[in-house]
Amino acid sequence: MCKVAIVKCDTYEVQNVEEAILKGINLIGYEIPKKDCVLVKPNLLMKKSPEDAVTTHPAVVQATVEIIKEKANKVIIADSPGGPYTKKRLESIYQAAGIKVLEKLENVFLNYDTSYKDLNVESATFKKLSLISPYFESQGIVNLPKLKTHQMAVYTGAVKNLFGLVPGGQKAEMHFRFQDVRRFMEMLLEILTVAKPMLNIMDGIVAMEGEGPSAGRPKKLGILLISEYALALDYVACKIIGLDIKDVPLLEVAKEKGLLNPDKIEIVGERIEDVAPSSFELVLRPEISFVKGRLPHFLASFLDGFLSPKPVFDRNICIGCAECFNACPAQAIEMKSRKAYVDLKKCIRCYCCHELCPAKAIKIKRSILFEKILK
Repeated sequence: MCKVAIVKCDTYEVQNVEEAILKGINLIGYEIPKKDCVLVKPNLLMKKSPEDAVTTHPAVVQATVEIIKEKANKVIIADSPGGPYTKKRLESIYQAAGIKVLEKLENVFLNYDTSYKDLNVESATFKKLSLISPYFESQGIVNLPKLKTHQMAVYTGAVKNLFGLVPGGQKAEMHFRFQDVRRFMEMLLEILTVAKPMLNIMDGIVAMEGEGPSAGRPKKLGILLISEYALALDYVACKIIGLDIKDVPLLEVAKEKGLLNPDKIEIVGERIEDVAPSSFELVLRPEISFVKGRLPHFLASFLDGFLSPKPVFDRNICIGCAECFNACPAQAIEMKSRKAYVDLKKCIRCYCCHELCPAKAIKIKRSILFEKILK
């Protein structure tokens, strides 16, 4: 059985968080192994403060580090955020996310090494996979995702957080290479099989609902989820916020491939019905198709392109930072007079622009016809 612990934790007081994590570890019967070096992988998507609920809260990172360093000679905190992977960008994100102070702890290090290495994989998806250098230095990964909605993936959690092991520009290439949502999810599952995190601790004390993973709203859930199994943890997190397997492309693909079996997941600690919120604003699957298999391919592709959600730029809000321009895998965005413009004919609907816009100047809009069909 894959055990997933749901533990209540109402505040970000480090001591309370640490006690909750230890309780969850005990509930799943996990014993932290001794390691020379452990990589702690939070969600550090972009330069945002903890109150924005975009990144893993620093209290969760600190509490985890305090627990892990009792069994590890060295703890490295590392992530490759969205956009360019540079030392300057890492420094600014560490500072904004509130984890810069953690490098003062003994044997704890923030990663500033922006080099990466290629790993020979020889899978159905990759022949080689580029990963950030701390992955190769460590003997185990503790994965610290944030519970959030996601415009492309519907939900982002433990498995999606491991995409941050791929260095900056390489992530953009993967978005362009795996434009089909199903193929993208298969790619994430391949990364999971390579990374094999030894423990997953999800920050659901304050989650994000609505237009995640960065433009949504904080939503207090008051929970932490702990499991050795990333997919099982994601399944339980989705059930808590009201998502079924069929609603989440990652879970759907994982189940089809035999990687996810809900019947083999045991929930310990709190019950789902006791922690589930009365409401939680979700996003719809972006790749819903009403025409594939019913019309000629060229016509189905045209209609799907017309019906699919698209990014809409509000240039009254746009601050001209060019984050979207730098991150766009398809090079569909150009800057004119310090404002961003998108060419929808080139747009691959990955929504990286929406994900990384610090001003929330980009909305994902569905066609009126699409909305009427859904009704």
